[in-house]
Amino acid sequence: MRIVHLHWTGLPVTGGVETHLKALVGQLAPLPCEVTAIVGTPDSPGCAHHPALDIAAPSSPDLNADLADRLQDADIVHWHNPQWHKPDVVTALVDLLHGRGWRGRFVFDLHNIDDDPGQWAFLATLPGTITAHSPFVAGEVHRKLPAARAVTLPLALPLDEEPFPLPTAGRPTVLQPSRMTRWKGSHLSLEASLTLLDEGADLHFVHAGTRHLIWPPGIPDTLMQRAETWRDKGRVHFTHYRPEQSWSAIRAADVIVHPTIDRGTHGEPFSLSVAQAVICHRRVIASDSGNLPALLAGYSAATIVPAGDARALTDALRRALGAPAHTPTPDDLALAERLRQSFAAAGRHHLSLYRTLTTTT
Repeated sequence: MRIVHLHWTGLPVTGGVETHLKALVGQLAPLPCEVTAIVGTPDSPGCAHHPALDIAAPSSPDLNADLADRLQDADIVHWHNPQWHKPDVVTALVDLLHGRGWRGRFVFDLHNIDDDPGQWAFLATLPGTITAHSPFVAGEVHRKLPAARAVTLPLALPLDEEPFPLPTAGRPTVLQPSRMTRWKGSHLSLEASLTLLDEGADLHFVHAGTRHLIWPPGIPDTLMQRAETWRDKGRVHFTHYRPEQSWSAIRAADVIVHPTIDRGTHGEPFSLSVAQAVICHRRVIASDSGNLPALLAGYSAATIVPAGDARALTDALRRALGAPAHTPTPDDLALAERLRQSFAAAGRHHLSLYRTLTTTT
């Protein structure tokens, strides 16, 4: 069986589709299948590049035809977030392959969604299986596309670890481990930490995910200017690490913050980094956004705050920094193990779906 994964980017960002894609390809490699990832960003580790998938380049019939040539002998074409970029390319590839009599199957993977009716209308036209990775996203798919064939699959995550020393020795450390964007609430965690530092709190604040961003982070200039004073004092840090280094960074932090701002359909679709924080038994402050409340349900070291509420985040962070070290409960340990096993088994679950699709007509 030949499987080809398509995505717009394969750069080694902190979290997100790219982390899942790298781990999934690695898990599928030892199984009885041939797997390839093709992406639109050059120099993406473990991925082939094709310019038809480059979101910064104009669409081209010649490029689309060339990519179709590379997909012609695939049994499964697994397209990640087809609704977000260049839908004309997605449609062209579907038409080209079907026009050539291609007998493979499409899987359209929704890692992130929003309320744009045009995107849902587009997804309704796609001939294939839709996959989701959380009860939150799956519920939205069933609500908006009741006629679609939809399945829920576990995310993959690299479980191998590499060291990454945080520059924060000697003080409590607050870490936002997601990529640095306004949508992820980066401005809220920064504002909360700066407020506490201005009050005299003894802490380090570290924001990861500051490189390999396709779009500007959208953090207000005034807030970044305010942060410079504390960066000069060595108390605010902006850094980046590879997925394999994220475990070390999360374990070195005292509090993990993930204040994604949107409560609606465009809420946090899963959050690999929050799941990692649970596995590492860290205190977590997260917003009531998307899948986060479900992911953290029953976790004794979690605090949920209203999305977009900087004051609530600041108050929760103040309390968390004053709390004793977290001792995981039996329920915490069981949740951590379920998450770890789910990440480790993602490849086998994906291959099971692929086999089902290719043995049914």
